[in-house]
Amino acid sequence: MLTPQVTPPFPLHWGFSTKLDPPADLPLLRLSQVHGCGLVEAPGLGSQGIQEADGIWTTTAGVCIGVRVADCVPILMAGLVVGKPWAAVLHAGWRGAVAGIFRRGIDLFQAQGGEVEMLTWALGPSIQQCHFEVGEEVIDAARLDPAWHPSLSAAGPRGRPHLDLPGFLRAQGVHLGLSPSREGSVNLCTVCQEQLLWSFRRGDRFERQWGWIEIG
Repeated sequence: MLTPQVTPPFPLHWGFSTKLDPPADLPLLRLSQVHGCGLVEAPGLGSQGIQEADGIWTTTAGVCIGVRVADCVPILMAGLVVGKPWAAVLHAGWRGAVAGIFRRGIDLFQAQGGEVEMLTWALGPSIQQCHFEVGEEVIDAARLDPAWHPSLSAAGPRGRPHLDLPGFLRAQGVHLGLSPSREGSVNLCTVCQEQLLWSFRRGDRFERQWGWIEIG
């Protein structure tokens, strides 16, 4: 298990799984992820059922929430809303990033009474710019975001652009007021780390790692 490199704001368990973690240690499946911007509240302790969304949040201790990824970016968020622990996990591929799922998560935290600059956050292992070849239409869509800057796109060895997806999400978060001092991201490339991480682009069609969080 890979742990965010930042001190959490209250007692919690959180991290990013790898190939080495036993299946029994992984969270319950709670989401049907569709590369969108939907966020849902996790059901209470002992509840079952799968909701269609790409983000899930809770204020209940002991409820483990998570998203499954194999190149997309898992985002962990933890903070206080009106003095009460609040946690969320988001799944962000390029479609979700362009559509603003990270912004939706931050807006939700703020709407419930949280102070954005006090939110602790971490991006997990994902495909990095070294391997994320995309079409020009993806870069064109990302350029419309107010947080965009030119270094987030670079020419790849085949002449097609490479997108810095975690860098794009990080820029969005900072643009919205997140503090870099409260970031604890684990910056590993899923394509490069074949012995440790699953990667859809590398050929892993079914296996996934998790980004997960549980209020203690």
